[in-house]
Amino acid sequence: MLKRMKLSDKVLLVFFAFSTLLIFLVLFLFEGSFQQILILSNVVYLVAFFVTYSISRNFSKSITRLTEKVQEMTQGDFAGELKINRNDELGELVVAMNKLLSELKTGAAIDIYKHKEIKQAKTDFVSLASHQLRTPLSIIKWYIDFLLARDAGDLTPEQEKYLKEVYRSNERLIELVNALLDVSRIDLGTFAIEPEPTDIRERAERALERFLPEIKAKDINLEKRFDKLPELNLDPRLTKIVFENILSNSVKYTSRNGIIRFVIKKTSANILIKISDNGCGIPREQQPQIFTKLFRADNVKKIESMGTGLGLYIVKAVIEKSGGRIWFESPSKEFLPEDKKDKKESSDNKNKGGTTFFISIPLKGMKKKKGTKKLTSI
Repeated sequence: MLKRMKLSDKVLLVFFAFSTLLIFLVLFLFEGSFQQILILSNVVYLVAFFVTYSISRNFSKSITRLTEKVQEMTQGDFAGELKINRNDELGELVVAMNKLLSELKTGAAIDIYKHKEIKQAKTDFVSLASHQLRTPLSIIKWYIDFLLARDAGDLTPEQEKYLKEVYRSNERLIELVNALLDVSRIDLGTFAIEPEPTDIRERAERALERFLPEIKAKDINLEKRFDKLPELNLDPRLTKIVFENILSNSVKYTSRNGIIRFVIKKTSANILIKISDNGCGIPREQQPQIFTKLFRADNVKKIESMGTGLGLYIVKAVIEKSGGRIWFESPSKEFLPEDKKDKKESSDNKNKGGTTFFISIPLKGMKKKKGTKKLTSI
């Protein structure tokens, strides 16, 4: 069986043939005038150019179609096959690609479908379990409130102590269930964003109210700076959830006599929100994971053993789905000495210096998102 000729060999053969023809023609017509030789040479080169151009263009089209098919495969589309009839090395590549497509249709495509099914089943399970847990937890809370109010009779100091501990544990479970429920609604895409004219400063103050007792108990210096702003088109419920989730971390992980700064200001095109603290900070090697589900940095686990690791995941989803941006820096430049603000952190200062979370919301407000559920975190 004859070996297939390579495309590069074809091109070389074409050039060789026309070059040889040109030489013989020049020799044959050598006695002719210089002008005749030049004209004939130009004609030969012109023909050679069009022939080689045609070959290369055909080759380029085949490569383009092959590239497009590879891009489709990277997006999970294994339908159809390449129909390029060539008798060279590119043709061999097309045959191999079609064979790969056939195998992927019966193998990898099924695996991807199963992966999606498993992911969907996990999300559905979390949603169902969260719904089922809310009712008994609410009943437990109601009975504890009933007992602590002495409606069922007097309590001894020891009984009251135990009941309060049960109450705190139940509250943590309710918080976890609500967070899991919100995560399932985010993953399923069923949560709604319903913007309306909202006073963002009022939302910030309402969020702070929840943490004022703990802020006072730890003697934390709270610094607020809110620009005077007109009402913005925001979802008031989600705005409060975002503020509370970030403030919760700041209060939890800022030491006694620490500082928390809460800033809301207007820029040329956005509302910029900054929530800073000089707490424990976020380890640099773990910063890429900070917005992932169920993640808690190693240093905060030592300070507060309880936590869902879902708050920042929820915040990021809310902000980005509504058309905003969220990012952070740690250590926070807010609390670094002036001579160190533009320098890389030293090993001595690693993971210290607190954290600043930045949120940017367009002046036009949040984007509306249709959905069947509302988030309930915190």
